[in-house]
Amino acid sequence: PVVLELGGKDPIIVCDDADLTQAVPTAMRGTFQSCGQNCMGAERIIVHSSVRGAFTDQVVSAVKALRQGSPLAANARGAVVDCGAMCMPGEADRIQGLIDDAVSKGAKLLAGGDKAAAPPGGQFYPPTVITDVKAGMRILDEEVFGPVMVILPFDTDDEAIRIANACAFGLGGNVFSRNQNRALSLARRLECGMASINDFATTYMSQSLPFGGVKESGFERFGGVEGLRGCCHVKAYAQDIVPWLMDTRIPPPLQYPVAPNAFAFVSSLMRMFYGTDLVTRVRGLVGLAIASIPVSSTAASVDKTK
Repeated sequence: PVVLELGGKDPIIVCDDADLTQAVPTAMRGTFQSCGQNCMGAERIIVHSSVRGAFTDQVVSAVKALRQGSPLAANARGAVVDCGAMCMPGEADRIQGLIDDAVSKGAKLLAGGDKAAAPPGGQFYPPTVITDVKAGMRILDEEVFGPVMVILPFDTDDEAIRIANACAFGLGGNVFSRNQNRALSLARRLECGMASINDFATTYMSQSLPFGGVKESGFERFGGVEGLRGCCHVKAYAQDIVPWLMDTRIPPPLQYPVAPNAFAFVSSLMRMFYGTDLVTRVRGLVGLAIASIPVSSTAASVDKTK
């Protein structure tokens, strides 16, 4: 068996009735935790147009206050950092390429976005907020896996779902709304393997739930019953329950060579089981009884002699 988790580009949908005192800190944590190096990291923050301004202002203010550097070095001098470095070499350059591509095509930087402004002496990329991202920009399609928040506006719930699902990945998703039914309805329409309501990636914290995604985010699951089954080869068995009373045999009309009434037998059997109304099923049952009456068959022979 093979279980593959291949990353994601998770959305957070912030509805017009969302509690921003809840949504903003959660979106910040979802985007910048571990410097964005999280398979379920929030890479697309889809915000209703009516609250986009307030949401963006609060986020930008918070991002500009983030402290970046080496956690160990900071701890040694009694300081605190919010964001560390990129784990793998070359990642900061790769992220800068995504940002440069977006800005060259019309995107707007509200914070960060310049690797040169990051702390020296490490693989750092500064916490970044970018808006006005459109189709055709690489950052909308490729997994960033870094400290970059992309803010996208929407006006209707249908539009929010269209934006969220217009992605090759489908690992997780998150919806913020004071209306639980609305949030759940949106979450059910997301093309992903997991979804959280008024929270972020909480499904991962419950190991009784299956973890995994759809589309290019992988296949199969780990965690929960489904996770155990994902590591198993499933085998099916069929047997007679009471063979001493009734065993499985090929009906006489269908035994090779088939009887002349074989077609009538099968047709009646299909009507009896799958007829769309009671009359059709009764006719099928009657036809089946008639077709079950033994019929002598004579094999036709062809004289090939001349």
